[in-house]
Amino acid sequence: MIADSFPVCLCLTGKTLAANLAALDEHRQYVDLVELRADYLDPSEKFLIRSFPEKAGLPCILTVRRKSDGGCFVDGEGVRLVMIAKALSFASSDARANFAYADLESDFHMATIEDACRTFGTRIIRSVHYTEGIPENLDAAYEALTQEDDEIPKLAVRPRSAAELSRLVAWASGLPKRDRLILGMGDYGFPSRILASRMGSLFCYTSLGNADMPLAAPGQTSPESFVETYRGRDTKVDSDLYALLGDRSILSSLSPSLHNTAFRSLKKDALLVPMPSETIEEALENLGLFNVKGAAITVPHKEAVLPYLSFQSTDVQRIGACNTLVAREGGWAGYNTDADGFERSVLEFLEREDFKGMKVTLIGAGGAAKSVALSLFRRGAECVVLNRTISTARALARKYGFIWGPLDDRAIEVVTRYSDLIVQATSLGMKGGIDGDPLEFYEFDGHEKVYDLIYKPSKTALLVRAEEAGCRTANGYTMLRYQAAGQYKLWMGELPPSGHY
Repeated sequence: MIADSFPVCLCLTGKTLAANLAALDEHRQYVDLVELRADYLDPSEKFLIRSFPEKAGLPCILTVRRKSDGGCFVDGEGVRLVMIAKALSFASSDARANFAYADLESDFHMATIEDACRTFGTRIIRSVHYTEGIPENLDAAYEALTQEDDEIPKLAVRPRSAAELSRLVAWASGLPKRDRLILGMGDYGFPSRILASRMGSLFCYTSLGNADMPLAAPGQTSPESFVETYRGRDTKVDSDLYALLGDRSILSSLSPSLHNTAFRSLKKDALLVPMPSETIEEALENLGLFNVKGAAITVPHKEAVLPYLSFQSTDVQRIGACNTLVAREGGWAGYNTDADGFERSVLEFLEREDFKGMKVTLIGAGGAAKSVALSLFRRGAECVVLNRTISTARALARKYGFIWGPLDDRAIEVVTRYSDLIVQATSLGMKGGIDGDPLEFYEFDGHEKVYDLIYKPSKTALLVRAEEAGCRTANGYTMLRYQAAGQYKLWMGELPPSGHY
């Protein structure tokens, strides 16, 4: 360990040493060590790196990654060897002036360099990178990295699914204890980075990921995000773990920030991490492997999870969708806080106590729309449900005595009649642009109040067009906060104090 708390490594991928040092200085408060990715340096800089550790003032990893291993170096093995040798040469009696680590691939064997590392206290990280998938035989891949007791094995793989991440996690849990680095790259590997301590890794790699400092590897987060959003320094291996389940879009969700900020401010030894998956079966397997206490669920799993619940709350039964899991003896208990979150948020927006006398258009008939429909029904709204698949709209509408119709220009007349409030409850608009307007066929006249459950982007194409017509609008951020507060209560057994969500 490099620090009392879990160490954070910043991968520096700038074109010059000066740019790398400037980036380090800007983020130094979040960083315990740095990796100089010398393969990113301009040619004029590549033989000047010997002085970098002393200038950095932190333990440094020297890495010259070949393109075939996911790096940028293409000048040949002879040039790479000279770079590494020069960077490690003229070792100082003050270890702080030397590279603390040298990342050498599993097929790199140069006795003079390896001996120099050992003589002057530079630890060798013996690495291998599988940039597409996971090796069939993880034991063999790892064994090739552990031939020397004083070296640190680094196995980096890129899971192509949550199932492959599960295989990596299950395998890593059985490894004997030693200094090591085990990590998954890409979207599906993201949880292994945030939970690096649970993977048995020495530290977590982070990157800035901007135009001047590109990501060193896919799936890395920033040091600020690791420390602030994901509490990477102040949670422990045995801290209570919660998950956000959904497809890969959850990696941009604000839910982790909301929950983790509340956990920190309320001194809860807990952490919420996004765990993307394509199927609910894969998601549930990862929950078990990481010993997750509860989960927030979003698309596409809100309905798919129902058969796997040992208990369903009344709202889950009525809505037919679940957005919250709580671990109980005997299995998962399922709840839905979306309906209450929507209700609180929209009634605040409307400055009303209920929906009585209001004629409402509901766009969509999926998991989110089902929660909205229950709220509209129990608070007295008259509603039309519009959906591209008419049978789905009909099934939801009949449940509450609403009317239904197609989501196309045939619905202009009915939208005109049901336009006191328009609620957009599909994923259209999440990617931004003009193609994300499900009501493009309808012309606003300014009297409509328009509520879009999407909160990122903050203004969808639908909201922009409605505002231009003079409509009052709101996005789903307040709903997100209120439903998250409901999840906190279910997980912690107490209401969060006012102001924490």
